[in-house]
Amino acid sequence: MRANHAREYMAALISSEMNTKDRVPFYVNACDVLGIEVLPPDVNHSQLDFAVVEGKIRFGLNAVKNVGESAALAIVRARDEGGPFTSIWDFTERCDAQLVNKRALESLVKCGALDGLDHAPRMGMVHCLEQALAWGQKHQADRLAGQGSIFDLGEPSDDKPRHHPTIPPGEYEKGELLKLEKETLGLYVSEHPLAAMREQLRRRSDCTLAELERRRDGEVVTVGGIVAGLKQMTTKKGEPMVFATLEDVTGDAEVIAFNSVYAHARELLVPDRILIVKGRIDHKQAGETKLIAIEVSAFEATPEKKEVRLKVDARIAQAGLIRELGDLVRRYPGESPVLVDLQMTDGWRNLTLGPRVEPISDFFAEARQLLGEAAVA
Repeated sequence: MRANHAREYMAALISSEMNTKDRVPFYVNACDVLGIEVLPPDVNHSQLDFAVVEGKIRFGLNAVKNVGESAALAIVRARDEGGPFTSIWDFTERCDAQLVNKRALESLVKCGALDGLDHAPRMGMVHCLEQALAWGQKHQADRLAGQGSIFDLGEPSDDKPRHHPTIPPGEYEKGELLKLEKETLGLYVSEHPLAAMREQLRRRSDCTLAELERRRDGEVVTVGGIVAGLKQMTTKKGEPMVFATLEDVTGDAEVIAFNSVYAHARELLVPDRILIVKGRIDHKQAGETKLIAIEVSAFEATPEKKEVRLKVDARIAQAGLIRELGDLVRRYPGESPVLVDLQMTDGWRNLTLGPRVEPISDFFAEARQLLGEAAVA
């Protein structure tokens, strides 16, 4: 099934891991590596669990914080019976208010599950939560009281115009939308804050956070990520220390900075700061992996190179080296031109290779292996 039905396999795998929240980001990242797109939840398309919808994996409603299985089933049932929801007002009218309560509705709005309804902004819907819930409760109470039933001699009430309040315009900033998504889903789905600098972080590190648990106890590694949480404490000696939750696109890990390190990195260890951390892996507590910080430094993204420049000493290079380099470039097709500076006996010559390359860390690693460390700028 894994080979022939990769999407179905991954959807089932993620659903089975929902009780182990720290593994979900790892599998969502694995989908990205496999070229499988994972979409945020949507009240008009999501099922109870993660499911394949139109060739993509759609986030399950049951995975949204504060929603739960009963509310998720109530949403799917209302959609199956009455068709797609058209607005937050239509949604609250048709979904059982006893199951889809305020906390559930707020989480659904914040994670973007109602984004497709009437193109209403999340901030506007959050401001209208109380009104929307009251609207739905009133119409559900009216139906229970018999209004619009066989005793109503006029047109059925469902066909009468609805005069609900207007949702105010204005939307959260992009960064705030991502924070709300992380808060309600436990991970970033539409876009990770580190996505744009993913490759640069990989070049500065030798291990992802998801890989830490598989590394040896005591091994020294370098990782990169964003500070997602901080807890300051004091040791028995009265010295300050900090527990930091570091997160990358594969997952998160706890980093411990004792006073000797914390004293030099105090200004760096703040929420939402992107850091490079060199540390020692600690598996001493069963089932837990921590990283004891040795060195903490700031990560500064730099503009991506538009070209790749390599150096080759043609005076000592083996025959066929340029052909091997061309083969390597073809294995990583992309948009960046490859320029080779050749050192000849009579000076330098410049060569532009025909194929273009995707300048990712795997390519540079192979280029260093083929040409030597000094060849890659």
